[in-house]
Amino acid sequence: MKKTEGITRRRFLNGAGLAAAGLSMPMVWTGTRAFAADQITVADVGGAPGAAIKQAFYDPFEKETGIHVVGVAHEADPQSQFKLLVDTGSFIWDACMVTPSHVAYLSKPKDYLEPLGISAEDGKDFVPGTLTPVWLGFSVYGMIMAYRTDKFGENGPKTWADFFDVAKFPGRRGLYKGYQGAIEMALLADGVAPDKLYPLDLDRAFKMLDKIKSSVAVWWTSGAQNTQILQSGEVDLSDTWSARAFAAADGGAPVKIVWDGLYSTDGWSIPKGTPRADLARKFIRFCMKPEHQGAYCSIVANGPTNLKAYDFIKPERARFLPTYPENLKHLATFGEVYWAENNGPIEERFQTWLLGG
Repeated sequence: MKKTEGITRRRFLNGAGLAAAGLSMPMVWTGTRAFAADQITVADVGGAPGAAIKQAFYDPFEKETGIHVVGVAHEADPQSQFKLLVDTGSFIWDACMVTPSHVAYLSKPKDYLEPLGISAEDGKDFVPGTLTPVWLGFSVYGMIMAYRTDKFGENGPKTWADFFDVAKFPGRRGLYKGYQGAIEMALLADGVAPDKLYPLDLDRAFKMLDKIKSSVAVWWTSGAQNTQILQSGEVDLSDTWSARAFAAADGGAPVKIVWDGLYSTDGWSIPKGTPRADLARKFIRFCMKPEHQGAYCSIVANGPTNLKAYDFIKPERARFLPTYPENLKHLATFGEVYWAENNGPIEERFQTWLLGG
């Protein structure tokens, strides 16, 4: 969902040199568990999600296996870093948090991904599409809408057609300036079936966006901003990421979440060739366990991919998560691979439209 941010070769290799120095320490063994020697570095998104990942996955994994996990934050878009460490053989990461669109970029024309060695049968309790031979999804977020009940009561918009109906539901709207998602919602509003969204009919989408452009009070650019505008009442209704709408409601704002839209997933992949691939595979298998996904989703309001995790999540929280069965049936899969292949021209067209061209 974010634009690619590169990293200089010098900056990367300086970091790689420091990491290599650390990894050259002698191996120390005590009994059947390894200390200092058995260590992996995992790149995640940092911030509050990174802290939750540490609490739910890194620390319990180390306690159970003795394998130490060093968590580091990657760039907003990790693709350039991921490719560079494989191309140079400077494996400062052993696993990385990525989306399906990242996986698409990293799979061709050159394959940068190590097989996970996890069978389809092992993922039988998972949300469809969240396990592939090279990627394990563990954190699902919804791309949905929310509105303020002090504006609309309990009779606010229930569909994207309602959201785009400015006569029936007048009010200040928020819309994601990142455009991915907003274009799909415009098509859903115009009656396109969720399973027929891709390839996107851009002419049809922009025609719908024209209808609400003058009613968009805030073009939000980050999740934190989205939560803030819903909390403050700067907008009456907005598209949103599910955890961000939950944060606004959980903070006491009169915000109602509407489960209609799309979902996407963050997950783990392994850089091809890392000498610690087997340890990384063990870590990723650990992240499949329902009790650990349940722990993570009890901290961060994203949904687990292993549906057995709901046995470990309080019911009053579960109903606010995107993969809760009643919510998931109203969500379609976001076209990550489509965007990986078509983002550039659509971004250019959207920015031109936004500027009035």
